[in-house]
Amino acid sequence: MKLHDEGCILRLSPLGDYSLIVTWCTRERGIVRTAARNARKPGSDYTGRLDLFHECELLFSEPARGDLFALHSAELISPRLGLRRSLLHLRLCSYLSNLLLATVEPGAPGEEWHKLMAGALDYVAGEPALRPAILTHFEKRLASLHGILNPLLPAHDALQQHFAHLPAGRADLLAALVAATA
Repeated sequence: MKLHDEGCILRLSPLGDYSLIVTWCTRERGIVRTAARNARKPGSDYTGRLDLFHECELLFSEPARGDLFALHSAELISPRLGLRRSLLHLRLCSYLSNLLLATVEPGAPGEEWHKLMAGALDYVAGEPALRPAILTHFEKRLASLHGILNPLLPAHDALQQHFAHLPAGRADLLAALVAATA
């Protein structure tokens, strides 16, 4: 059975010589991993469509076993070109996507997660100057969606207490965001 959804690409990993594993944050199904067969071959139908943080309409089918769906097509909705204006923009989005992947189980209902991630990516893509508040707001919203936000504790600390493995590099990213505003 073929499934339709909309999602943003959070991670790309090689699969064999020519294929990719694409990790999505989808509107309906949350975190989904798909196999894009022959996506890295020259002239592939996926050329220009499968890139980090792109928003796509996708068609895929459920796996017979395991958790790797088969991707049949991906139609580009938004490439979010504003994210490519600086390394700091990409670095912030990479951290946010890794934070989401570290805290959200695959298959968890996706509308809130997709709204949070797509909203953050769209916001960062439209912002020429980044501020540390973008990171802390995302963490606060993520902790709130998980139901662990504590008004007496910074959201990052609440996430760290609840989840064993958060992505590394937050302090350096925060310092870079502070330096960019100075």
